[in-house]
Amino acid sequence: MPAFVRIRPELITEHRMRVEMWDLEDEDIENTIRMKGWAWVLARHSWVYAGEPDFIYRQIREVIIGLPDMAFDPKSIEESIKTVEEKARTPEEREEGRALLRQALEKTGQLEEAGGFLG
Repeated sequence: MPAFVRIRPELITEHRMRVEMWDLEDEDIENTIRMKGWAWVLARHSWVYAGEPDFIYRQIREVIIGLPDMAFDPKSIEESIKTVEEKARTPEEREEGRALLRQALEKTGQLEEAGGFLG
């Protein structure tokens, strides 16, 4: 069973967002994400990483794309895409985010589900 992720807006600063992951059952992956700066948030029952777009993009590359058994929460694909697009600081950063999401959704087998959300 895959671990599910979603990307949500953070309210602390204008461009900050957060990646949440739950249903992670692999201890090696848990140790890997802990070393990458993710934190366990008991109130959310999930692993969380928050930051500006460049930091989130690195997590998309290294965790969602780079590690096995990851998938976007099917109910949160649209929200994840909109968050990445809205929190970008420049048009170039927005395009980089879209390209990374496209690659991540292709890797997880959910590109078709993303449909028209990727502009």
